[in-house]
Amino acid sequence: MTLFSRLFKLFISVIITPLFVTGVFLFYYQDHSKTAILENYFNLADISASYIKRNIGESAARLDFLGQAASSYEGQSAAFENILNDSVKSNPEIIFAALLGKDGKELFRSEANDASRILGSIDISQDPSFGSINDKDISISYVDYTLDRPLVEIIYPLVNGNYIFAVLDLSGVWYSVGMQRLGVTGGLYLASEEGFLNFNILPAPKISGGALSEVLNKDNGLIKSVRSEQGDKFVGAYAQTILPGVYVLALQYGKEAFYTITLTSWIIAFFILATTTLSYFAAYNFSKEISEPIERLTEGAQEISSGKFDVSLDTSESWGEFEILINTFNEMASRLSVYQAVQLDKLLDEKKKIDMLAGLMRDGLIMCTLQGRLLFANATANKILESDALCGDLECTLYGTMARPGLKELTGIKSGTVFAYESEGKKTYFEIVNELFRPANEEAVSIIIFRDITAEHEIRSMKNDIFNAVAHDLRAPIMGLQAYIMILKEGNLDEDKKRKMLDAMDSSSSMLSSLVENILDISRFERGLLTLNKEDFNIAESLNSVIISLKSMADSKGIYIKSAVPSYLMINGDKGLLERVFSNLISNSLKFTERGGIDISYAYISGEGSTAYHQFKVKDSGCGISKEELPKIFEKYHRADRSEKGYGLGLSIVRQTVLAHGGEIEAYSEEGKGSEIIFTLPALEVK
Repeated sequence: MTLFSRLFKLFISVIITPLFVTGVFLFYYQDHSKTAILENYFNLADISASYIKRNIGESAARLDFLGQAASSYEGQSAAFENILNDSVKSNPEIIFAALLGKDGKELFRSEANDASRILGSIDISQDPSFGSINDKDISISYVDYTLDRPLVEIIYPLVNGNYIFAVLDLSGVWYSVGMQRLGVTGGLYLASEEGFLNFNILPAPKISGGALSEVLNKDNGLIKSVRSEQGDKFVGAYAQTILPGVYVLALQYGKEAFYTITLTSWIIAFFILATTTLSYFAAYNFSKEISEPIERLTEGAQEISSGKFDVSLDTSESWGEFEILINTFNEMASRLSVYQAVQLDKLLDEKKKIDMLAGLMRDGLIMCTLQGRLLFANATANKILESDALCGDLECTLYGTMARPGLKELTGIKSGTVFAYESEGKKTYFEIVNELFRPANEEAVSIIIFRDITAEHEIRSMKNDIFNAVAHDLRAPIMGLQAYIMILKEGNLDEDKKRKMLDAMDSSSSMLSSLVENILDISRFERGLLTLNKEDFNIAESLNSVIISLKSMADSKGIYIKSAVPSYLMINGDKGLLERVFSNLISNSLKFTERGGIDISYAYISGEGSTAYHQFKVKDSGCGISKEELPKIFEKYHRADRSEKGYGLGLSIVRQTVLAHGGEIEAYSEEGKGSEIIFTLPALEVK
């Protein structure tokens, strides 16, 4: 963003923004003020409509008197006719009155001098509203009998079923209403939905009946805009009178009605525009005065950053503080030229540091002073420093109870120290390499490298596990075979002893064969090379054959093996591997059970949708497994009790077999209370 843009934004925010906010509020209140003017027009129209209603009501009250007189002189036609004539003569607004019979036809009348010219014999029987008039209603309707004056007819029902029919002349009322003016161009007018009435006092605007009908159908009584036939805009309001279809309109030429409001809006708009223009030119001139010295300073700084220190800026056109700033800049540039030569050796040493860092970026890397001031650390090192990875063994052996060693303590760690770092569930091993760098004329810098040795550690650990397990498990049977072979070579044994030794040798060779077979199966499982030979078979029969093969071992210890698996149960799976699952589980329970027995149970579990499982439980009453050992029993080469014979592969093979069939396996145990192994097999392919 240029300096001019920044200054112009400053002027806008400081000067124009308040004016703009003021303008927004004033234009908002402009609409409010227009509505208030129209509401005043509505009040005026409503007052005039009320005035018409009051005058018609007074005339209706006089007819009420005639109605009472008619009741008093019922049957005396001549007397009531005199009263009717007197009422017409004494009330100039009543120009005609007649007594109608029950059938709505005239009986006799009283009229002013000119009424006979417009009214013939009265017969309201054909009037659509005649049947709905009752003794509690007064029917009022507007009548224009070609005279240039407003006439209103009133039908007053009498108690005896007759009617009084009267015609009122509202010229005086019309004149009082029509003399009201609104400014120069407006006033009060009487109109219907068909257009203005022909006896308005003031000249009515030339507005078509269709345009009037459109605005008179609105409920709020305000006329925000109606166009004359010449296209002039009129505003105002209307109120409905007591006369059906007759309205009082307050209309005025729009420009005159809203003249003050419009003038105020234009003044505000002009003021905002003038202020914006002045702000623009002020920002432009001011930025020009400031930008020229700043541009010279920017150009000089760019030359210095490119390595040209012999820069001297012209101060002839500078002013005020800018002149001081440019002079200071010139002095700084001259000193930088001298400083460059002095610091060249230091820059070369710094380059050596950077070259060394570039060569060591493959692992975690830290560069810091011996006092613990950090100079550089890559992403791997930052993760290690932010974690608790440097606690544990380092905490115990090097730093006592320190929660986390700082950089100063790290510089004292010897090369070759190994620690573990766990991130996102993955354990990584690092070896610390600590080197000291001593630049010329500067304090020594310690470069600490966290070398990733995870792969080496895992390979070494795997080799140790395999060698220890195989050596331990192969040593006993091999040594037994060697001893028996030596004894047999001596040849001083009878047949019974030879047979026992051969049986022992056969048992040792079986142990070796079983160990090799287990190791091969584990290898196949881990590499995904083992193929399941699935078939439909009776799992209960297979389990019984396994129990029979182990019965002699159970009888020798005085314990039982019971199976509750249904004899009809057919499943689909690898028969040989599943038989080994039961064999390994039962034989493992026999090793650790001294009394009681082993119970094998079955349950069918229906899951969500079409998923279902066979559940098998192998529960013994043996010595149980500790909480620390329980999570490890399915690990390869793990034995909870080293005093017992075995290879530590049986339960691992069981777990791998169950998982390969799509099932799950869990172990529950408590020391002294026996153990329970529960595994499931999918029942989707049950036959």
